[in-house]
Amino acid sequence: MESTLKKISKDQSELFIELGKEELVKFIDKAETLLSRDLHIDGFRKGKAPKDLVKRHFGEQFILETALDLAVKQSLAETIKEKDLEVLKASSLNIVENSSQRLIYKVLLTLFPEIKLPDLRTIKVKRREVQVTSEEVNNTLEDIRSSRATFLDKDEPVENGDRVEIDFEAFINGQAIEGGVSKNHPLIVGKKTFIPGFEEKLVGMRKGEETTFSLNAPENYFNKDIAGKELDFKVKVVDVKKVTLPTLDDGFAKLLGNFGNFQDLEASVRDGILAEKKSKERERLLVEAVSKITEKSDIKVTEDLIDQKVEEMVARFDQDLHQKGMELSLYLAHINKTQDELRQDWRENADKQLKTSLIIQKISKEKKINASEAEVEEAVSQAIQMLSARGDVQSDSLDLEKIKEEVASKIINDKTLSYIESICISA
Repeated sequence: MESTLKKISKDQSELFIELGKEELVKFIDKAETLLSRDLHIDGFRKGKAPKDLVKRHFGEQFILETALDLAVKQSLAETIKEKDLEVLKASSLNIVENSSQRLIYKVLLTLFPEIKLPDLRTIKVKRREVQVTSEEVNNTLEDIRSSRATFLDKDEPVENGDRVEIDFEAFINGQAIEGGVSKNHPLIVGKKTFIPGFEEKLVGMRKGEETTFSLNAPENYFNKDIAGKELDFKVKVVDVKKVTLPTLDDGFAKLLGNFGNFQDLEASVRDGILAEKKSKERERLLVEAVSKITEKSDIKVTEDLIDQKVEEMVARFDQDLHQKGMELSLYLAHINKTQDELRQDWRENADKQLKTSLIIQKISKEKKINASEAEVEEAVSQAIQMLSARGDVQSDSLDLEKIKEEVASKIINDKTLSYIESICISA
């Protein structure tokens, strides 16, 4: 195997790799062995079928494609290790020659920028004490209680505590507000989940009644488009139900699960709130610690790297919108921005995210933090079982190599954050 590295820019190099005939033959043999492992052919044990039957089953072209994939992956990994390259990403694979005599390909490598880390022992973040108040426990118990409420039809006027369904429309100066129309909207009167004063207007109304009224939105209202403005409402009460809440006692606790009495349920709720608060505190500590490490590190990323990060962010955002049935173009029209303006707005955040990611990777490399094969296999197995149980994917359609890479990356990232926590966070 021969290789040549050609520098293109400060953080990018083009790598050429050439494999000879003898090496290619070995990869073809390896591909046949790999493909035969899970092959069932009558008269032969699994993985023990002769090679001529393996070739006949899969076809020569598929075997050659598998061999090519193995050859590129293995030779690239070996060359990167041999040349001691710190590679962020390998992309733009181009097969220059693929014959029975030789394989020549080139790939674009994005390399780590130079990073000088501070002495992590000088970075200190103080842990805050985490407590759970009785009010928080009581509020959670009330939420659980409300989720087990029963509803009975009611012909009497609406009172606080009733569950109503309403049709409503909201206007400003006679113009309908975007998102200000709803049908059969559920609401517990008195919970104050609507604009201040709205629920009070429903008290005393009956099922089928309609009314109109005006309210001023608070100056600090979350929707800035209507904050401080007068809103006109048209409301119809579609349904009214009396809410009956269960009693918070031992019987209620036993209905919820393996609780001996109400005190057991209360303790479980308290432990759950405490665990969530500890998790959020750890997240805060790590964000602050990594931020301080970044501030004291000597790291310069090129505009090209930032451009790549911005494109990743835009692509991920576009994908998220599609999953919600939305289009990026429509979203941009709604906020009155172009894609270029969105990219420019996100550059500062992209720069911050990029530096954070690079520094975490740098720490993991310097401290030789890795994911063992056993750890990866166990995590992959759990991930596949979870996906299959949800019916999200068929096991035969999974890209196992990609899943392994992603899982290994997450394990290393988690271990590195735990290392940072052990060094930088004090009690």
